[in-house]
Amino acid sequence: MSLFSFFNKKSEEVSAVFHIGSGSVDAHLVRFSKVSKPEIIYATKAPISFQKNIDLERYFKLMVKAFDSALQDIQKRGLLHLNFTGLRNHRISNAFYVLCSPWCVSQTKIIKIKKDKPFEITVDLIEGVINEQERKFLSDDSVKGSKIIEKKIIDAKLNGYRTAEIFGKKAKDAELAFFMTSAPEYVLKELNYVARKYFNFHISDFHSFAISAFSAIREIYSDKENFIFIDTHGELTDLSIIKDNIFAESVSFPVGENFFVRQTSKDLLLSGDESCSLINLHINGKCDSVTSQKVQATMDKSLKIWLEKFHSVLTSLSLNMYVPRTIFIMTDNEFSEFLAKKLKEEKFSQFSMTEESFNVIVLNNKSLCEYCLSDKEIEKEPFAELECVFLNKIFNTK
Repeated sequence: MSLFSFFNKKSEEVSAVFHIGSGSVDAHLVRFSKVSKPEIIYATKAPISFQKNIDLERYFKLMVKAFDSALQDIQKRGLLHLNFTGLRNHRISNAFYVLCSPWCVSQTKIIKIKKDKPFEITVDLIEGVINEQERKFLSDDSVKGSKIIEKKIIDAKLNGYRTAEIFGKKAKDAELAFFMTSAPEYVLKELNYVARKYFNFHISDFHSFAISAFSAIREIYSDKENFIFIDTHGELTDLSIIKDNIFAESVSFPVGENFFVRQTSKDLLLSGDESCSLINLHINGKCDSVTSQKVQATMDKSLKIWLEKFHSVLTSLSLNMYVPRTIFIMTDNEFSEFLAKKLKEEKFSQFSMTEESFNVIVLNNKSLCEYCLSDKEIEKEPFAELECVFLNKIFNTK
């Protein structure tokens, strides 16, 4: 489905937006508008049950269970809530699914076409090149059994000059940055199957959180052309490199929030829930001194591993590209705020000739609230605000 065929020509539309993460499934009813900012009307979160030891098959089932729970909440409470917002009996016909890792894989390919004589850039030419890239992408063992859910030319240069429109023009040298995301077909089928138990969505559209966040950050912070975006969630940390306003690289490593919980659980002989609560109490300075020292010791151990993975990824990437000094990191809870604070203390010198620290920009409700509306009682998640900015931009191109 074309990215720009999703919405009709109404000036407003209320859609369901599902954030499929590695630690929770979040569902929102969002009013998209051509005359105002997007508005989150209703929000609910369904945690993916914590596993002491990760079993991938069970992990998938737990995600689907959380998705089912979020759908039930939207059907029972979300639709009822619309009656109090001037949207009585409003039908939700459209659904967005925004997937995080490990439920999707994204990649940017630089496509170069060079000829001795000027040639015309036609739709057939570009589609042929793109189709070849898709075939190569899907033939990789890591994404076998997957389907392309989004594809987009995110940058184009003709004869070395960046241009917004390429078709119909002539050049000897064309360079395209082509972004695409794949997701396992069994994941897509199961999400659609479960959704049909509660809603009859006329249109369902899938996107990656990677492109959603990149597009929104570029829209909000237009002066930042080179940066790192970090999203640490349930089981994983996703790290994206943006270079010259191009989504250059995306890497994940299996050290997320739950890694810290597991380490605390192991060291202090606690359950997952007890460990999570204790970490939050410690970060907020609400533990006694003895307990705080114990939690700090296990947190330091986990943080060391997280930072080692972080530096390892950047070191590997720095062999082929410049590593930006600016970092955007989302903070929606005590843990992510703790991580942002630690990143501000890290030195950039490993990747440059200076002794500067990273320039860490925190993405939270305070920094994003002006770009997405909601009632005061709704707790907006930073990732939801970024997604709404991205999707509302699509809505406004109709």
